[in-house]
Amino acid sequence: MFLEDSTSKLRPLWKSLAEETKESPATQPALRPCYRVKLEKGQDGWIVARCLNLQGAVSQGKDRDEALRNIVEAIAAILEDALGDQAQEFSVVWEER
Repeated sequence: MFLEDSTSKLRPLWKSLAEETKESPATQPALRPCYRVKLEKGQDGWIVARCLNLQGAVSQGKDRDEALRNIVEAIAAILEDALGDQAQEFSVVWEER
């Protein structure tokens, strides 16, 4: 699992893989899914993290880092429950409001 800040300049993953590996599309590694997370400060001061792509994936933390760790665990748990051994490694992109 990887975390990427939405404020950073990100190249499309498929393009960077193709440029870096110079492999044909048939031999390139499979792309990992990316889930969008919105971080908001709750009324109690905690940071609430909601995954915009998965219904029910909500978590919180005392600070941004804890909220991100917790939402990654929540997303992983939902994927493992739904997909079992077929669950893939994934990345998370977040935005703060």
